[in-house]
Amino acid sequence: MTTVIKDFRPQGFGGQYLPKDMVFKVPEDLNMWVKRPAGHYYLPLMFNISAGITVNILRYPTPGVIGRHVHDGPVFSYTIEGAWYYPEHDWVADAGTFIWEPPGEMHTLTVKESMMAFYVMHGGLTSLDENDNPISVSNCLTLLGDCDEYYQANGFGADYIKQFIR
Repeated sequence: MTTVIKDFRPQGFGGQYLPKDMVFKVPEDLNMWVKRPAGHYYLPLMFNISAGITVNILRYPTPGVIGRHVHDGPVFSYTIEGAWYYPEHDWVADAGTFIWEPPGEMHTLTVKESMMAFYVMHGGLTSLDENDNPISVSNCLTLLGDCDEYYQANGFGADYIKQFIR
């Protein structure tokens, strides 16, 4: 039996400009992870700037909290190691747990010991104060800017961030 492999890229001009596959090995070296104000590490994997989708891994080597916030789009998460939870819910996301978060739900990401989790965030998030008033907004473009600033300040060069943009 013969196997025929067909390239499904469009012929001509259109096929020339399709994005290339993205392959990125998750580094152990925390210098390659962006240190965030809440004390955790953020590893960008992809910024889909036209769709407003951010793909990343969060790592908490020690206990920590991302303050109360709300997303304006759905979020998908898979816990790789450790565990985390939202005090507003009665579940714990330990290693191997998949979570889907609906838009508009307020929560406070809390880590008791350590964790590493993969996230796909559609849209942005609004950080809230203790009275649920908005205090800041983050989205694909602001996170891209934060990561670019970190990488340039730490000697990765002006073009390093471009590998994550689609």
